[in-house]
Amino acid sequence: MAEDAYRLARLVEEESGLAGYDPQADQDTMTGDAGKAAARLGGVAQWAHENLT
Repeated sequence: MAEDAYRLARLVEEESGLAGYDPQADQDTMTGDAGKAAARLGGVAQWAHENLT
């Protein structure tokens, strides 16, 4: 899912000329690592499951 989100963000960046940024992974979407974003999201999901359920 992160791969798809980053792919879409890159397409939007290319077409619009705007720069994308992923604040959760602290990286630009054009040059950032989707794997890092996915790992960060997994950590947040795990924390939420452990602390909010």
